[in-house]
Amino acid sequence: MLTFRCQTNIFLTVAVLFAASTSAADPRYGNTSRRDNSNADRNVRSTERVARASWQPSRRDDAGDNNADESQLEETTVKLVGYEDETRDRARQAKTRRANQQRVRQVAANNAPLPPASSIIDPPVQHGHLDGQIPMGYGSGTPIHGLPSYDSDVVYGDGSCDSMGCGGGCDSGCDSMSCGGCGTSGCSMCGELASPNAWRPCLTLCVPQDGWVSFEYLTWWQDGMDLPPLVTSSVGPNVPATQAGVLGQATTRILFGGDDVLTDNFDGGRLRFGVWLDKCHTWGLGAEYFNIGSESEGISRTSTGNPTLSRPFFNTETNQEDAQIVAFPGILTGTVRATATSELTGAGVHLRHLRNCCEGCSSGLFCGCAGHFCSRTEAIFGYRGLQLKESVTIHEDLVSNDPSNPGSFDIMDRFETRNQFNGFDIGWLNRRTRGFWSLDTSLRLAIGNNKQTVRVNGSTEITDPSATPSVQTFEGGLLTQNPGNIGVFERNEFAVVPEIGATLGYQLTDHLRATLGYTFIYWSNMVRPGDHIDRDVNPNLIPPQVPPIAGAARPGFEFDTTDYWVQGLSFGGEYRW
Repeated sequence: MLTFRCQTNIFLTVAVLFAASTSAADPRYGNTSRRDNSNADRNVRSTERVARASWQPSRRDDAGDNNADESQLEETTVKLVGYEDETRDRARQAKTRRANQQRVRQVAANNAPLPPASSIIDPPVQHGHLDGQIPMGYGSGTPIHGLPSYDSDVVYGDGSCDSMGCGGGCDSGCDSMSCGGCGTSGCSMCGELASPNAWRPCLTLCVPQDGWVSFEYLTWWQDGMDLPPLVTSSVGPNVPATQAGVLGQATTRILFGGDDVLTDNFDGGRLRFGVWLDKCHTWGLGAEYFNIGSESEGISRTSTGNPTLSRPFFNTETNQEDAQIVAFPGILTGTVRATATSELTGAGVHLRHLRNCCEGCSSGLFCGCAGHFCSRTEAIFGYRGLQLKESVTIHEDLVSNDPSNPGSFDIMDRFETRNQFNGFDIGWLNRRTRGFWSLDTSLRLAIGNNKQTVRVNGSTEITDPSATPSVQTFEGGLLTQNPGNIGVFERNEFAVVPEIGATLGYQLTDHLRATLGYTFIYWSNMVRPGDHIDRDVNPNLIPPQVPPIAGAARPGFEFDTTDYWVQGLSFGGEYRW
């Protein structure tokens, strides 16, 4: 049951009896004034108010009623004593204030300077967080500069890299190049330099305030070009002219073709540049251009007949392997040159949009100690264009060794292909910075149209001193004939171009970063010249043609698509401002 009323009545009774007994015992109080009675009443009312303010309901059982009454009475008595002490303290403070005010008035009357109203020394700035908690930002989600930012509301610990369990961290704490915050955006700049206004309108030529430019030296390898056997020779004595250089003969050796060519590294360069459209680097406009220069691989051989030189083909009239002689003892002296070339060019324009960013402490790849890191994830979308130009050329210079049949031949076959891709590019970029090191990774996919072009042409020039005119030129060589495969052939095909890349960087200065990277590009539905060389030849079409022409119009043409890839390393630098 509630005990407040019972305890209060007991206390009041004791207080009244104590006051009455004091008045009766002391003669000085024989004539008590009305003012004294009023003070006593006020004290009683004040005591009652204190008792009411300190009242807290409690329940007790019957067995503990007496103990509860005694403990409640003791508690009330202690509170009364504390109240009297507090009243005396307040009186002393009021007296001190009045004395200070009096001294100030006296000093002012004598025209003496007054002391400053407050200290001229700024109070110390308090650092640290309650209970070891790290606040994650100001307001709603804005990170504090230099502190980790996670999705959770609070991270427990002191926020230093040491708290991860490695004394001092791998790199002695957080990197000196601050990841930085950006206003109230809540995102890390991750080492990028930000100016107040990234885009500044101007009437004359000016440079945007925030941007980047990089140049890389490329050493790439591509998917080799598959070629049929184009130049052969024969080894051993007494090889008949009808078997010289013919495929399938034990004495025949392939000098060029019959395998992939252009498998060595290509050298080139790549330029990337762009500007940020806002000070927090959430939107950017970038462009790139790369080229791996025209590389070639080939062979050039000259012989008076030993060793023999030949160009193999399949004879559609005999349905057997055959060969055209370039150099053979007593018949021809000749030179043959066969060359394959390739050149890859790419360009693109894209928008970059910041999608996610974070900061924190993590262990490094080569060191288990914790270190400060920050990362940015961006989405890119825009235009991408690629062009691959390739060719295969076979050229012969033949001179007759027969005095009774003088003359010379200049024969050329050429196969060219060009792939032009234009499409929409979408991708993902991520940069992770730890100390002065950074790692950029990218994943991109371009979808669009690939325009395929195949150009086939050939020519034969015959010089005969006994003929009029002495020099005659004909269309077609050995593997290029008209009618047959000579012409320009075009079509459009759907293609996809995915790309993955990784770049390791080291910050040399606040603006300059050295980079080492890797890139892999895949390209579907392409045409290449080696796949459009038809070795089937109708000898009746070889210039000069003698009507009527019998047999099939071979070599022929048919589109043959394949896939292509290129990959390699890059070395360079990046400058940001």
